[in-house]
Amino acid sequence: MLADGGQQFPAQIVFSVSKRRYKRAVDRNLVKRRMREAYRLHKQALLYDVLNNAGKKVVLSISYIGKEISPHEFVEKKMIRLLTQLAGEAIK
Repeated sequence: MLADGGQQFPAQIVFSVSKRRYKRAVDRNLVKRRMREAYRLHKQALLYDVLNNAGKKVVLSISYIGKEISPHEFVEKKMIRLLTQLAGEAIK
């Protein structure tokens, strides 16, 4: 979703993990930590630079829908793919 303005950064993001699928808060927090870390590592190069050049700002929500807790490498690979697709849509 494109934002109107008034936000400091080019992207605002929310990470969520279903309480129904992961009953224990420890598991939900682990998944959210992995998603946040993968986003933090790649946001500047893959998303922020593209959004700044296009003059756009976005607000998005990422939900984890996996049935099992994935390793960090898998989450990072998927986050890179997601940010690349999002940047491609921002250019259009």
